[in-house]
Parts: sequence; C-alpha cells; structure tokens
Amino acid sequence: MSSNGAAAIVVGVDGSSSSLDAAGWAARAAELRGAALKLVSAYQVKALYTSFVTLPAHIGSQERAAADKILAGASLVARRSVLAPDGLSISVDALVGPTIQAMIDQSSDASMIVVGTRGNGEYFAEVLGSVSTAISAQAHCPVAIVPRSVAIESGRSTVVVGVDASTGNQRSIQLAFEEASLQGTGLVAVHVSSETSTGRSVLAECLAGWGEKYPQVAVTRTVLHGNVVENIVELSQRARAVVIGSGGRRSGISDRLLGSTVRSLAHRVDCPLIIAR
Repeated sequence: MSSNGAAAIVVGVDGSSSSLDAAGWAARAAELRGAALKLVSAYQVKALYTSFVTLPAHIGSQERAAADKILAGASLVARRSVLAPDGLSISVDALVGPTIQAMIDQSSDASMIVVGTRGNGEYFAEVLGSVSTAISAQAHCPVAIVPRSVAIESGRSTVVVGVDASTGNQRSIQLAFEEASLQGTGLVAVHVSSETSTGRSVLAECLAGWGEKYPQVAVTRTVLHGNVVENIVELSQRARAVVIGSGGRRSGISDRLLGSTVRSLAHRVDCPLIIAR
C-alpha cells in the first residue's frame, strides 16, 4: 500500500526488543492507513567540545554508527511485519539529543507517535520505558505505547475506549472508531461511574452521531464501577487496542488517566495503549 499523503507515523527505536515490537506494530498501522513510516533513533554524544562551533566529524561517530545500525535493524523488522513490504514508504532519522525532546519535536508533523514500554539504555540517556509517559503528555499528536511481544490475535475482537464528559473526549472517541474500522473489529465504549444511570447518559451523549459516521463498527456501551485502571486492564485482555483521552474534567475518567496512571496502564495492558492528543 502506498502513502496517500497522510502524515507519517513516527516510531522511536533504541535497539531493544520492545522498540522493535513497536516498529512492527507501527508498520502495520501505517500500512492500514496508507501512511509513510518514519523510524527515529535519538542518541547523545558522550564527549562535548565547546571550543568548536561545529563538532569535528569524528566526534560522536560511534554513537551515530550505533544509531544507524539500530535503524537498519528496525527497518527490516518493519518491512517483515506488513503484507506488502515494497509498498511501505520507510524513512530513517538519527537525531542528536534527548529522546523525549526528539520525539516531541517529531510529533509536530506526525499523525501518530509510537514507542515501546521498555527500552535499552546502552547508547541513550533515557530508555523508552521511562519516557513514554512524558511523550504522551507533551506530544502534539496521538501517542501509541506498544507492549513487548504484541501480536495480532484473531480472538481479540474489540477496541476499547474510555469515555467521559470532557471537552476533549470527542478526539479519543474518533480515534477509537477509526481504529476499530481499520482493524475490522467492534468497539467497547466504557464509562466508569458510581451511578449506572449517569454513566449511560454520558455514553449516549458522547457517542451520539458516531454510529452514523462508522456504521460498520458495532458498538457495545458499558458502565462499570470501581477502579478505572483495573477495569481498563480487564477489558484490554480481549482488545486489540485501548484508547484513552489525555485530560478531562475533574469528575471524569480522563483526568484519572494521567501521569502515573498512564504509566500503570502502559505496563499492564497487553495491547497497544493509544493516548489521544
């Protein structure tokens, strides 16, 4: 499948098995969307020579060579992960600097940023597992956090979306419907509330109109009680992806899915976690 002009999906790789799994998932996501794939590896030069306006060519050559090797390996993984390898447009970029800032900068022109849940700190100042939460909070586009050894399983027949009444909620709902449509699965829309009637009202209001836009997606509305994370983790066991918002009202689900909670979900769900931005 060739690119149809959609913004590229950008995936951060550091040589770890988790980042390679993320590259494979990102390649499949790009193929489904007809988008290009961009592989990025950020590295830092160990020796800094402040007396030079521009660093001599040999300074940082080992770090750059390591990053190039990582990118080459990730490119092979990406092509092997798609149905039509020759049709996937892949570019690579080795960037000097901290991983967090590099990925945030890349997110300005990307349709999605993809990172793994665990990383390899041998060549980098930060491992991907430690920066995924920061990237999801600061990126300018949706962020997908991919668990290690993620696989496409026929038994996983849904996409799960957390729903609340926040103003930014529509973006996560849109992403969830798009993902379910692309994956050919149903959608489970869940609201965690202490009152069943209130939860049903929130779901009805927030989902209004989306069924008409995506008639091929079967939607199940679910109101659950108790801990948000535990409920999402439970539902993720049957999901191909979980979609959540990046912020919401004080009483909603999204504001409880920030910071440490996003980190908790990223390390506990066994399917990709997509954070709407």
